[in-house]
Amino acid sequence: MSKMIKIAVCGAHMSGLPLNHQLTELGATFERATSTAQGYRLFNVPEKTPPRPGMVRDTNTQSTLELEVWSMPLENFGAFMIQIASPLCIGSVLLADGSSVYGFLCESDALKGAEEISAYGGWRAFLQESER
Repeated sequence: MSKMIKIAVCGAHMSGLPLNHQLTELGATFERATSTAQGYRLFNVPEKTPPRPGMVRDTNTQSTLELEVWSMPLENFGAFMIQIASPLCIGSVLLADGSSVYGFLCESDALKGAEEISAYGGWRAFLQESER
């Protein structure tokens, strides 16, 4: 049995969204919907197609954000990583239950002037509100 790596996704890679296939085609399986621990901010990353958010850790905020945790065979992780374009990157994400997994973060320099959407509580809620 192959070793697995847990990956938190907070945007276009979530179930039913445009980049989810990048997970499923590499054998990733959905584990659970959850949220970050307090201390994360979410931004609408400019000029990305498809649109996607950028999440950053900021201990000065009380925000928590909805996300999904997926489990991927470790041997497929490199193939997943080469599909991730700057300013997005993978780092450690603290979850509401106190655990830590790898997940999407964003380089802060790319978010200068970007719209902060933390108040929506997550990417899905932002998308739903944007469609109204």
